[in-house]
Amino acid sequence: MSRNKFNHRFIKSEPRVSTQQKPLTPTQSIVDRSVQRSGLSYDSFVRLIIQSALSRLSIWSQADLDRLLLLAERLGLDPLNNEIYAFELSSEPGKKPRIFFVVGVDGWSKIINAHPQFDGMRFVESAPGGDELPQYFECTIFRKDRKVATSVREYMHEAHTNQGAWLTHPRRMLRHKAMVQCARICFGLSGIYEPDEAHRIEKQGATEGRKQIHPHKSASANLDQNNRAPFEKKISKNSGIGFVKNWVKAQDIQKVDRAAVVE
Repeated sequence: MSRNKFNHRFIKSEPRVSTQQKPLTPTQSIVDRSVQRSGLSYDSFVRLIIQSALSRLSIWSQADLDRLLLLAERLGLDPLNNEIYAFELSSEPGKKPRIFFVVGVDGWSKIINAHPQFDGMRFVESAPGGDELPQYFECTIFRKDRKVATSVREYMHEAHTNQGAWLTHPRRMLRHKAMVQCARICFGLSGIYEPDEAHRIEKQGATEGRKQIHPHKSASANLDQNNRAPFEKKISKNSGIGFVKNWVKAQDIQKVDRAAVVE
């Protein structure tokens, strides 16, 4: 749904909800409940949701909006303040981008602290390694209804990307990583990502998209890479029948490459 159509759809919606708060009813749609909860008019809510939680999307549908608002309602987050927002991953040309939902660090902290069974959180920073950065951060979350706390370690060499905030605030980024992963396990959270994960997914999607532009070339390159070294090694060690078998195998690989190029 384009932004103009999205505005048009809500501008003509009747009846409008007044800014005065009314009790929420189960029969209300998720959009009605979200507008009423915000205390805004439909027009103001639409304008703000487009400028915040939907600003990163080029196109969306009513289902995408409903999913966003349902998640925000279930998790107690405010999409108008970017505590949760929609993010898109470009797909193949002609297909709708994949949309997933991202919760900022403040949003994750809000979810954790608002949980009725939350009973405290503790961080442990390891001794620094050779690069003077901690080797890992460990987060422990305590629940009132469990005897054993949940602990998760995130390691610097696995999480560091050498980009963005990882260069300027590596300790803070690793601490956030540990907190998010521990919260996922401790409270059973799913269907949401943190900002660093979103950027990793976006980067991975861009890489896969470039591979799909020349699939035959990629397939040929992979065949060459996978088979050249073993072939050369066998030639140096074997002779006679072994050499003939390797030569036939090489011819078959070349036929596959030629067929892929023709297709």
